[in-house]
Amino acid sequence: MCYPKQVGGKPVIYLQTPTHLPHVNIDLSLVSAWSFSALYPSTEPTSGVLPDGTRGQTATWTVSADPDGTLHDKATGSDVAYLFWEAQTNPPRPLSPVSSRPGTPAVEAFDPARAVLTAQDSVLLPISKIPAYLDSALKCLCLHTEARTSFITYWLPSLLKHQHVALRFLAQDAYEAAAPMRIVPTPEVMTRVFMLFRGVEAAALEGWEAARLRADGDCAMWKDVVGVDTARAMDTALFRVLEWGGMEVL
Repeated sequence: MCYPKQVGGKPVIYLQTPTHLPHVNIDLSLVSAWSFSALYPSTEPTSGVLPDGTRGQTATWTVSADPDGTLHDKATGSDVAYLFWEAQTNPPRPLSPVSSRPGTPAVEAFDPARAVLTAQDSVLLPISKIPAYLDSALKCLCLHTEARTSFITYWLPSLLKHQHVALRFLAQDAYEAAAPMRIVPTPEVMTRVFMLFRGVEAAALEGWEAARLRADGDCAMWKDVVGVDTARAMDTALFRVLEWGGMEVL
């Protein structure tokens, strides 16, 4: 089966701290299913063995962080509002059998090179309702006003190519396995939001009825799917990290 190259679009990382942090180290790694295609502030990714024993790439930033959200990148001298990265998928490798112990809860495996969404795990809406739905869902996921606006406006041109759109948000554990991030000092709260979406042709709508009905429900369901601790994610007394990104499934 041929899998088209897909792009993890504009994941951005905000550091939200109640006090000045003079030295924060951020290591963002990607498993071999995808590779960095852009980084800002500019940094050169390295290749090697990741903590889980697999091979992949790691990008590293060292910054100072201020309570107003400004990050000062020590390598380039740039002052930025967030860290930016983008990745492209690599040709998928043959699937390996997955083994699990009896009684162990299944954990979703997110393979960027084989990203999928179905009527059973997504919502389906006409494009006219997508911006308002996203704004409400992202608010439930604790994205602040600038983050919600940036998210929607970044993806809107791609979304507008379709008359109907199916979308879902990944569980943080599944996303973390594909893009592990280590930050020192350790944040008290980490919120990582990653959306998958695809256009659905009019002739195929009948097969997406479950997703259409799910869209009529409370979009607050996504905070449980993603695994967001809303009280702590909104606590300005804590050192918090917020990341958002997405991918169009082709």
